[in-house]
Amino acid sequence: MKKTKIVASLGKDTKDLDVILEMAKKGVDVFRINLSYVNFTECDDLIAKIKKVEKKLKRIIGIMLDIEGPSIRLDKLKEDDVFLALDKEVRFYNYHVVCNNTQLSTNYPNLVELVELNDYIYLSSGKVKLVVKEINSDNFVCKVVEEGYINSNQTVYIKNSARKLDFISETDKENILYAIKNNIDFLALSYVRDEQDVLEVVDMLIENGNENMSIIAKIENELAFSNLDEILKVSDGVIVARGNLAVNTSYYQLPFYQKEILKRANEEQKIGLVATDLLKSMITEKMPSRAEVSDIYNAVFDKVDGLVLDLETTSGNDPSRCIEVLEKVILEAENNFSYHENLEKTFKQGKLDVTKAIAYSVVDSGLLLNASCILANTMSGYTARKISNFRPKSPILGLSPNLNTVRSLTLNYGIVPVHVKKFNNTDEIIAECILKYKEIMDYEVGDIVIITGGLPLNNKNTDFMKIEKIVD
Repeated sequence: MKKTKIVASLGKDTKDLDVILEMAKKGVDVFRINLSYVNFTECDDLIAKIKKVEKKLKRIIGIMLDIEGPSIRLDKLKEDDVFLALDKEVRFYNYHVVCNNTQLSTNYPNLVELVELNDYIYLSSGKVKLVVKEINSDNFVCKVVEEGYINSNQTVYIKNSARKLDFISETDKENILYAIKNNIDFLALSYVRDEQDVLEVVDMLIENGNENMSIIAKIENELAFSNLDEILKVSDGVIVARGNLAVNTSYYQLPFYQKEILKRANEEQKIGLVATDLLKSMITEKMPSRAEVSDIYNAVFDKVDGLVLDLETTSGNDPSRCIEVLEKVILEAENNFSYHENLEKTFKQGKLDVTKAIAYSVVDSGLLLNASCILANTMSGYTARKISNFRPKSPILGLSPNLNTVRSLTLNYGIVPVHVKKFNNTDEIIAECILKYKEIMDYEVGDIVIITGGLPLNNKNTDFMKIEKIVD
C-alpha cells in the first residue's frame, strides 16, 4: 500500500456522491475544499458527502478547508472567458464595474493605493501580464504585455501588495469560524507572510475553543520563504503552492524552492505537501505526460508527505483516473526509495530523546525483519509522527483513543489512522493492536509486526517496543 498521502480538491463539478466515493476508494486520504470558490451551503453539502463516504468505507478521511488569505481577486466577468489582447489597454477600478476586456474591478476597494507606475500586474496564474501606465484617483490604466484568457475570481498579483493587506479579512474571519463550527481537520492558509500571520489564526482558534485544528501554511512568495523557519515552528505543516510561488518568485527557481521547503519541513518534523500541475495534462487526457510522472516520482524522493490535486479533480474529465495514476507513480517511487540510507541520515537531524531513539529502533528493526506493519499507540500523535519522520518501509497504524488526534494523522506519511478505545495495560495494548492489524491489513500467518507506545497510558513519551509474530 502507498504511504505518501493524496489530497484531492473538490468543487462544484465534483459534488456527486458516487464520484467522491470512487476517488476515496482509489486512494484519497484527505479532501480539500477551497472556500474562495465554494459557498457555505455548497461546502455543507460536500462535507456531508465526505462523512457518508467515510462511514461507508469504515476509515478516517481528513477534510481540509482552504481560506483566501490577503489576496486580491477579480470580480465576476461578463463572459466565462475574456481574452486580453497584446498591447490593448485595460482599466482597473476601485469600485465594482461590469468586467470585460477593457475594464476590470476586484474585491479590494482601494486598489489604486497598491500600485505604482510601471508595476506589473499578473493574472491567470502568471500567464497574462500587464504593466501600469497611468494612475488616477479611483482607477489605473494598464497595457497588456503578455496576452491570454482570464476568468472570474482569479487572483490578481501585484508585487509587494501583500505587505499592505490585513492577513485576516472579514471574509476569512467568517471562513475560520465556519471551519471551527464544523470541526474541520486542516485549515490551509493562503498567502502567509510570516509567523505572525499564523499566530493570528491560532489565537482565533483558541478564542473560539478549538485547539485541535491543524494549520497548514501555503508558501506562495519570497517573503514566506524567507520566514520559512519561523512559519514552520508555529504551524503543523506547509504546502509548496507552486502556482503562485512561480509567479511571485521565478519559474526557473521553483525546483530549488520546492526541494528546500520540503527539506526544512522534514527537518522540523512538520507536514510537507506539494500542489499545482501534478497531473495537469489529465484534466483533459487519459494519461499523464512523462514530465508529470517524473515530477511526482521526484517529489516522493524529496520526502513529501502528500500530493495535492486541484483542477485535476475539481474540473477534470476523470478525477478517479487521476487518483489511480497518482497512486501508481507513488508506489513505484516508494518501491525504489533508499529506506536504510534515509534512516541514518534522518537520525542525525535534531536532538536525541527517548521517543526519537525508540522510533529509530522501531524503523530499523522493521527494515531488518521486513516487518509487515508498525503499530504505534499514541495519545497526542507524537509517537506516530516521530516514526513517520524516519520514513519506514512498513505502513504505520496510528492508534489513538483521541479522535482529534486520529483525524490529524491523515496527512502524515505512512500513517493509517485508527480510532481505538483507551487501553488499561500493556497486554490489552498488544492484543488490541494485533486485532486491528488483522481487521485493517491483508495479513498472513507468520507476519512480523512491531508494537510501540508509552506507559503509563497518559504519558506523552514512547517508552516501549515489542516485536510480535502473527500466529493465527
